[in-house]
Amino acid sequence: MKLFKPKYKNRKTGKYSQSTKWYVDINIAGERRYIPAFTSKKLSQTFADNIEQLRRYNRAGELPDARLQNWIDSQPEAMLKKFIAWGLITGQRAQSGRLLLDHLEDWKRSMLAGCTEKQAILEYTRVKTVFNKCNFRTFSDISASKVEHKITQLKKTVRKKQNGKVKSVEIGEMTDKTRNYYLQAVQQFMRWAFQDRRIAENPLIHLKPRRAFTEKRVALSPNELGLLLDNTQKSGRALGLDGYQRAILYRFASETGFRAGEIRALKVVDFDFDGLKVTLGGKETKNYKPGTLPLKKQTAQILKDYFGNKLPKAQAFVMPSKYRMATMFRYDAQEAGIELDPDRGLWDFHCLRHTFGTMLAASGVHPKTAQALMRHSNISLTMDLYTHSLPDLEATAINSLPNFDLSIPKAGIVG
Repeated sequence: MKLFKPKYKNRKTGKYSQSTKWYVDINIAGERRYIPAFTSKKLSQTFADNIEQLRRYNRAGELPDARLQNWIDSQPEAMLKKFIAWGLITGQRAQSGRLLLDHLEDWKRSMLAGCTEKQAILEYTRVKTVFNKCNFRTFSDISASKVEHKITQLKKTVRKKQNGKVKSVEIGEMTDKTRNYYLQAVQQFMRWAFQDRRIAENPLIHLKPRRAFTEKRVALSPNELGLLLDNTQKSGRALGLDGYQRAILYRFASETGFRAGEIRALKVVDFDFDGLKVTLGGKETKNYKPGTLPLKKQTAQILKDYFGNKLPKAQAFVMPSKYRMATMFRYDAQEAGIELDPDRGLWDFHCLRHTFGTMLAASGVHPKTAQALMRHSNISLTMDLYTHSLPDLEATAINSLPNFDLSIPKAGIVG
């Protein structure tokens, strides 16, 4: 391998002149290649050394180290095409010159082999959001400090129609727990890229999730749940639903523990009113497993009448957008005269799932049965997070203790 400046003949004058640019003369796979470099000899020498090192890695059948991989990623597309044509980068090594968005598409397709399409799209969207915020285009752009900084700046967004166009609108701060989900998605993508030999080194391997505080939700007491259902049923229209529609939602959620997203996915055909049960497909559940729960006979009859003449494939329940579920629940709870004490925890629609778990425990249901009904993989999650102690139940428990009649000593005799 050597550097040289070729001479060329000027067509007008017929005289020979020397090129201002240096060229690399190198033998690749038995053929001599003349590769244009730079006007600077120092830069041209570095360029030539990198090509020579790449040739050695290729002959040894090894992947380039991190420094050389970054250099490959920085090359223009025309040069990368030459490297591929000459066999210097082959197969997965040729992936390095592609844009991150192309790699993300490949990753999304690979995820579909092990999870639902909904989950794959969610993880893909999280990584794409972070990379767009960081202005990353290729693997060589990725910086751990920039990823960490941009994730801390993420805001909660919703899709809203403004001036005839649907746009993402920031609606408030994102919790540290949610930010950690974004970081986990990015790290999952980078691990996949490393294992698939698309990168020689993972620059994000040392990033750790932030310590996230999980605010515990409130579980309604039987009296509070009764007030909520009774008052809501008699109330007027709010958030696009009449009082009866909202009361049906609250009753169904508190008797099954179904999450808001799961209720939204239910179709009329998912209900077996003769068998008194409801089944949700695995594509819609959090653990990707089908969930079948029994229905109370009275509730089954109410739902059968409520669905009326709906087609089997019709959505079972009318619901507001997922971003307005908490607003609806708090509105109806306040209208029912329930004090939304923040010291008790977070008040939102998911409280009804906590209420379901707490009522199971209060009714003496065996913990393993409660775990099955809550569809938890870990019984500690059922007992520690979703089973609450209610003041009324605590008083009942104390009053149920055996009664020991002791004589009360007279004043001055104690001791």
